[in-house]
Amino acid sequence: MPSVFQPDFRLPQATPVHEPGHGGAAVTPQDTQHYFTEVAADYSAWSPSYNMHFGYWRLGLNPLRREGMLVEMNRVIGRALQLNSAPADATQRCCVLDLGCGAGATARTLVGDDPSLYAITVTNVAVQNRIAAKLDAAAGVADRMAHIEADYTRTGLPAAQADGAWAVESACYAGGTDKADFIREAARLLKPGARLAVVDGFLLRRTPGRMAGRLHRLWADSWAVPTLAVRDDFIAALRAHGFEDIEVRSLRWRVAPSALHIPVLATRFTLAELWKARGKLGPWRRKHIVASYCALALGMFWRDFDYCMVTATRRAG
Repeated sequence: MPSVFQPDFRLPQATPVHEPGHGGAAVTPQDTQHYFTEVAADYSAWSPSYNMHFGYWRLGLNPLRREGMLVEMNRVIGRALQLNSAPADATQRCCVLDLGCGAGATARTLVGDDPSLYAITVTNVAVQNRIAAKLDAAAGVADRMAHIEADYTRTGLPAAQADGAWAVESACYAGGTDKADFIREAARLLKPGARLAVVDGFLLRRTPGRMAGRLHRLWADSWAVPTLAVRDDFIAALRAHGFEDIEVRSLRWRVAPSALHIPVLATRFTLAELWKARGKLGPWRRKHIVASYCALALGMFWRDFDYCMVTATRRAG
């Protein structure tokens, strides 16, 4: 078994989450932890399997069935890693990393599809690992999944051991418009020739238009995101940290059918939760609802924003 996995797949002990500061200050990692902790159960309304991302529509999928599109996004990411093109080695198991995994849904799909695959997921939110462990057991893949609680920019995992890695709507939580700390750690973890796939929203300009800029800031603050990456800055950071064969593919139209589920779902969810809570929702739960509407609106600013898959290969040496 490769050294990136602990043989017994034990979960690390949870660390306490501290209350964030507010009052218009910049988003901090503590804000992000508190946000995901408070809204953890809310994501099940979007996906019972905790696919915490947009879906991928293709011909043959029913655009009215959200879960099918969400799972298809997982499989699109798996295909982008091109794991089957790597030389087979009977003494090694194929190991992949989910950086900023949420509750591990993408890894769970890929491991469930391929019995030779093993996955490590990384999140700094303890409750997400607890949810993931239960879902792994239900899916029958717990023996091939390991969940660690760590900062994905400094995981502590051994270098050059991973056969592939991805980040789905999670790289945006790293600092800066280039997300250099995230990219540096991904480069350290991947074997030479292994691939990284990042699916996320990207700013197309460092200074968006006034309306788009305000909407981006409202969305980012509400979902505890420091800032979206600027696409060109992100690509430059990939090159600077040893990646090549960089490809950018817009998924704007592929995710549109799942994004169109937001208005009805968010409105129904809001009314139901307000009724149950007698009109009193926690601050991050309220912001989560606001961000859901903002995400759909932000996609309309084509000059300023796109939703993309970025793939790159770790250069040998």
